[in-house]
Amino acid sequence: MVVLKHYTWLIVLGVFAIWSSAQIPYWPESTQALVMYFPYITVALGIFIALWLNRIQPVLILLSLGCFNAVLFYFSSSALGVELTADTLFPILIVLLPLNILLWILLPEKGVFNKRLNTLVLLIFLIQATVIYWVLKDLPESWLSLLNKPVLANSDLIFLSISTGLMFLLTLFFIVLKMNQSSFKILYHVVFMVLVLMLYGVNQGFDLNVLAWFSAFSAIALTLSMIFEAHHIAYTDELTGILGRRALMEHFLGLGKKYTVAMVDIDHFKNFNDTYGHDVGDEVLRRVARVLDGVKDGRAFRYGGEEFTLVFANKRLDEVATELEYIRRKVESGIIEFKTGIHSIKTNVTVSIGAAESDESFEAKEILKFADQALYKAKLAGRNQVVIGNDHPEKVQINHYKGTKNDGRSSDIARSTEQ
Repeated sequence: MVVLKHYTWLIVLGVFAIWSSAQIPYWPESTQALVMYFPYITVALGIFIALWLNRIQPVLILLSLGCFNAVLFYFSSSALGVELTADTLFPILIVLLPLNILLWILLPEKGVFNKRLNTLVLLIFLIQATVIYWVLKDLPESWLSLLNKPVLANSDLIFLSISTGLMFLLTLFFIVLKMNQSSFKILYHVVFMVLVLMLYGVNQGFDLNVLAWFSAFSAIALTLSMIFEAHHIAYTDELTGILGRRALMEHFLGLGKKYTVAMVDIDHFKNFNDTYGHDVGDEVLRRVARVLDGVKDGRAFRYGGEEFTLVFANKRLDEVATELEYIRRKVESGIIEFKTGIHSIKTNVTVSIGAAESDESFEAKEILKFADQALYKAKLAGRNQVVIGNDHPEKVQINHYKGTKNDGRSSDIARSTEQ
């Protein structure tokens, strides 16, 4: 679901950038003159946010986009003339742009205050500045001819040179590898779109307004990716990958009058963690979280430690009771295998669950407390069971489930009430 959301806004932004770029020639000249400054505004905003979040990779990619436009604009506005820039500098810059992006993606993310990394980056920029100066002064015409050799001569659709096409394809290839080698990271997918947009803009020829337009939208995409990723980090539990406690508290704000809250606790987790080590304990938390994340008609959150919370919007206790039992049994049936030294151990874990449903007399946080008290009853009753609590903590029911049918989510329920 999260991946789909990111692809949606990326595609919408990319399509709008391509469509609107075709409208630029029809704008008033005064408006077209402002397009050249658009990338500097978006790049500056993006760099400010990246610095605030201590992210060096987005800073470097944004700097590359800004420098690309600044160098083209400067030399096109100088006495050298546009023709000289188009014939000499442009072919070099459109090869250096994807090469730079590739370098920044391959560099490790170490924050903006790493002296060694910053020294290396400064050295790379100085080398490129020297190359650009050499291009303008002494690059042989035979080299320029090779750089400008088109992919397809006399084509009405593809105006790219072979060198540009190869560099963009090579960079896209490595970005795809990075996307497949790690868990979903929005920056890689945004960089892929940035490369596609800039490749499309470069294919339009030496048009400074079009290049500036696509550079600006690339900077916008990078800025949005940092904001969304910061939101994801703030609201998602890093260990288990499910939503965290902050997201739970905000989720409570949007609940209606009818809902059910369940607290889930891993039985004997501390003893398990102390016996087998924290790495095994972390794997247990991830396994349980994956089961809970698949809950039907509900959302799972990590409350803290070995405790999780399930929230069922628009559901009463009797509507989710069998689902809670199904979750308990699914966790219990999972086998965890790991090694301690030379020994291989197979074991399983169990969970205790307490649940309570909404009442207009109480806020969601109080319903959460009632569910926690029902969980405590489950612990006292022997663990590895589901305890259904009414709105008031003194009214708690223990469910004893006998057998399953259909998909395992339905079962016969016999209830005994504890006063």
